[in-house]
Amino acid sequence: MRLSCRLKDYVKGIQQLIKHDLNILEKDKYIAKIRSGNGGAGLSRFDGCGGRGGSVLFVPLQNMPFSHIEKSFGKSMTIIATNGESATKTKLVGGNARDIIIEVPVGVEVVNEESGEVITRCDKPFHRYLIARGGEGGRRENHFRNEKGESIRVGIHIKLRPNIALLGFPNAGKSTLMKSLVPSKSVKIASYSFTTRRPQVAIWKGDNNESNEFTLSIADLPGVIEGASRNRGKGLSFLKHLQYADLILLVVDLRGFQLKNDLSEPHRSALECIGLMNKEVEAYDEKIVLKPMIIVINKIDLCKDEQALHSLISQLKSREWINNLTPSLRPIKGFNIEDVVAISAKSGQIQELKKMLRARSNFINCNNHVE
Repeated sequence: MRLSCRLKDYVKGIQQLIKHDLNILEKDKYIAKIRSGNGGAGLSRFDGCGGRGGSVLFVPLQNMPFSHIEKSFGKSMTIIATNGESATKTKLVGGNARDIIIEVPVGVEVVNEESGEVITRCDKPFHRYLIARGGEGGRRENHFRNEKGESIRVGIHIKLRPNIALLGFPNAGKSTLMKSLVPSKSVKIASYSFTTRRPQVAIWKGDNNESNEFTLSIADLPGVIEGASRNRGKGLSFLKHLQYADLILLVVDLRGFQLKNDLSEPHRSALECIGLMNKEVEAYDEKIVLKPMIIVINKIDLCKDEQALHSLISQLKSREWINNLTPSLRPIKGFNIEDVVAISAKSGQIQELKKMLRARSNFINCNNHVE
């Protein structure tokens, strides 16, 4: 009963975070201007101390909808703290200004827009994260020179925290797979590339005849292309959503992939697609490569060479699959491949994949970190 209640709360939390009819993450980055308060002036003649300027702190909350970030900051997305009081003849100790507390969803990453440096990751609920420190007031220790507050332009990056993340090249069939797992989910599917332009989330509760109750959140990410780690095709925006995923499903078109019918864009085989995706993820964050992964070979309904399919599966189950790639397509460290499965998402041939996900559901739910 306790586990059942946890799962229901978990599902409710996921749906509330997205807060959209289609569970689509419309915006995963916000820009804010933040300025902490200046310290108050000191008064050297009377040894007067100025008050400290107000600091700006972020406090992450559980289940806070991503869209509420704009409510926390206001339409201008600007936060300005007040200055500390200056010392006067009648009040030698100036009062400190109040700090400003801004509520944000758990898991957001705050980045200095000018330097690209990560200021902090707001991972702990209700913990106070200092973003801009208020200036110290003038006093004997600083020769009565009050300090200015910090002024900074930050990017607030939202990262999904799904149980399962669907990764793959465009038109590999990720959205079709999500639709096949969750038929009630409204998913845009088409025969051309880049039909998924924003991350979208669905909740899979297993089949109706399941004896054990489980729930898994699934994030369908837009297609990643070669050069994604260098932000080609906005790859950085998509790859970041893998960092908190429990399990990655790498969906691969059995026939391979070509970005466009152009001599400048080579056709990549299914094995080459996996190698290239491995390289892109590794270049972005080598820790993601260590996450458990299932390779999902899709579109077997279009397979004309059963032997080639079995050969591909055999290669991927071997630790030597990287050696079958040309040096230019070979990653340094291979994906942590736990299993390989062949499916046809379009025709609903996904029973073997469902079995794999069911087998992992208890472990994922016991270790999930979605707040």
